[in-house]
Amino acid sequence: MSFRYLGNKTRLTDWIVGEIARVLPSGSTIADPMCGTASVSLALARAGYSVTAADALTFPVIHARVRLLAKHPPEFKALGGYEMALKWMRSTAPLEGYFFKEFGESGSPANGRMPRLYFSAANAAHIDGVRDAIRKLNASGEINELEHNLLLHHLILATNKVANISGTYGYFLRKISQTARRPISFEPIEFEPTPGNHTVLQGPIEEHASTLRVDAVYLDPPYTKRQYAGNYHILETLAREDEPVAVGDGGLRPWKDQASNFCYRRNASAAFRETLEQLDVPNVFISYSQDGQVNEDQLLSILSDYGKVTLQEQPYARFRSNERVKSGSVLERIYHIETF
Repeated sequence: MSFRYLGNKTRLTDWIVGEIARVLPSGSTIADPMCGTASVSLALARAGYSVTAADALTFPVIHARVRLLAKHPPEFKALGGYEMALKWMRSTAPLEGYFFKEFGESGSPANGRMPRLYFSAANAAHIDGVRDAIRKLNASGEINELEHNLLLHHLILATNKVANISGTYGYFLRKISQTARRPISFEPIEFEPTPGNHTVLQGPIEEHASTLRVDAVYLDPPYTKRQYAGNYHILETLAREDEPVAVGDGGLRPWKDQASNFCYRRNASAAFRETLEQLDVPNVFISYSQDGQVNEDQLLSILSDYGKVTLQEQPYARFRSNERVKSGSVLERIYHIETF
């Protein structure tokens, strides 16, 4: 399973879970309220923890529901089983709808600009066809909530693989790449019967922090100025199943109501304090990059107001969305706060 996602911790999960396991015994409860692709949530579940995952955006919640709650392939009685559901997505008739018009190479955006080259014409039409078919199937009541989420999960993953982008959806490439020309495909995923009782919520950390009743909280806040809501607007539209006004040359959906204060240098320190003030748990673990908006000394000073702090570091390859972004490694840090 491949996630093209800023800050994705897939390659660091063994290290992160290992550091958490030094403190928290297997069988404990832990929350991951900024879960992103749910890579860390799933790794924690594999390690025997009961996980509460959440995110402010809709498409990470879709990923988390499938990765944590779908421990076996759903029945898909209406479609003849899981494999037939995938075949149904592959054979769905194309439709020249919202994605074709706003994000396809042969489209005609409503704001009058030239076509946005996020997808080939064929893939954009296939995405529209699958979106329409999923909406109708869900409206008919023939699939349950988890089956609905699984279909959207597959659509998001498949769309991501053929998107004509350099890393995020802030903008598209000048020409349709060979990768983006490949027909969209829907491949089976592995389901994991992880132990523990898992829960998935939706909403920003500010909404859930004070309600979490767990043994520990793992925080993975944004650390750059790039807002996730803006840079992943197309995936959010797939998850929400809506057709928002596509704004500007990049076709962004309205997103500023989902902006994170952690992305603003002037607000990030206060965002850490506000979050920690609301948490009432014995242990807090925070992943944060050397390149973060809050420097190490400043962050240590903030965290020390809430408990005893220990720090571990691991070199990690920088995320590169294009050739202008500096390459090389950066230190990823895990802060553990044993709260007062």
